[in-house]
Amino acid sequence: MAKILQVILVCLLFISCQLFKTRSPELPAEVSGQSNWKQPITPDITLENLRNAIYDRNTENYIRCFIDSNFSDKKFTFIPTQEAQVQYPEIFRNWNLNSERNYFNNIKANVPSGNVSELILSGSFQSLGTDSAVYYATYLVSFQHTLKDVPQSAKGNLQFYLASDRNGNWAIYKWIDLKIQNEFSWSELKAKFSY
Repeated sequence: MAKILQVILVCLLFISCQLFKTRSPELPAEVSGQSNWKQPITPDITLENLRNAIYDRNTENYIRCFIDSNFSDKKFTFIPTQEAQVQYPEIFRNWNLNSERNYFNNIKANVPSGNVSELILSGSFQSLGTDSAVYYATYLVSFQHTLKDVPQSAKGNLQFYLASDRNGNWAIYKWIDLKIQNEFSWSELKAKFSY
């Protein structure tokens, strides 16, 4: 009788804990942080992803907007403004995706939670093929960071060269920054946060 009572108590314990109840699955951390990411099956979506990555300050999504040489014969290239190239030759000499990641992480670390980051692009595609595109635009990029003596906004012109990789995803493989006279450029912003 005591043994039957023990078995019943153990069964009740399992049932009351809902040990065997199915739970709703949780999204992996990598996916839940990518809520604004869309599969970049067109060049327009790549630009939208770039704007969203800056707004969300999501480093992984930001980097995903640039070509991954594992899936393409192309390699990412950033060409700063001539003025920034002269002023910061060491910084831009070997600029690559890791440099982009470092700059973005550094600026992100200096933007308090709740402050705004945004990218406004006013431009158009000058060339649009089946696997490549060229986009020209005037940009205004803003990060409400806390670093003194560094403007919170940069303005200039840019050229994005985009390509479709082996997976059919579009990404930026070449970025040319062009200065507007008397404006703080994105190149200068990158240099200030490249430490």
